[in-house]
Amino acid sequence: MAMRNVLGRNEVFEGSVAYGSADNFAHFVWFDTLSYNRFLVDYIDIKQLHINANYDRKINNIMSVNVKDDFYKWWDTLVHHKPNFTCELSAPINLRNKIKVKPTLSYTGKRFYDVSNNELSAQFHANLGLYYNYTQNIGAYLQLNNLTNSKQELWKDYREVGFNGLFGLHYSF
Repeated sequence: MAMRNVLGRNEVFEGSVAYGSADNFAHFVWFDTLSYNRFLVDYIDIKQLHINANYDRKINNIMSVNVKDDFYKWWDTLVHHKPNFTCELSAPINLRNKIKVKPTLSYTGKRFYDVSNNELSAQFHANLGLYYNYTQNIGAYLQLNNLTNSKQELWKDYREVGFNGLFGLHYSF
């Protein structure tokens, strides 16, 4: 079930609720041997509830706000390396229609990684995107990710990169 509701002139809410089941859903479980760590693929039958909400509001010609949330609930089993809750807040800023700045804050909830119900901690990231459109066909971008330089574990014994950047050019024919 999904809905889209225009709350005001520049304000939109979208939401969805889905319930389903999957047979032989593949997920990765951490397995520790004495000599090395590895992940085993475990095929499980799951029942899942997924609730999604998106809120967009254009404040003025320069700034807008976007919020995206996802919530998952699984029954009868534990799904490893999958968070129950994720959220992203961004505030795109439009400067003269050529330069766009997009600061983003994102949150990923805790995740379980083994059969003993051990957890990986929740993660919080601050990112910044800079976009320049020279013409409709030519542009460049710079993305600065993980501005807080956190190096938490994405998977058991696999840490995230830390602060990183991405630069690119694009051309459309």
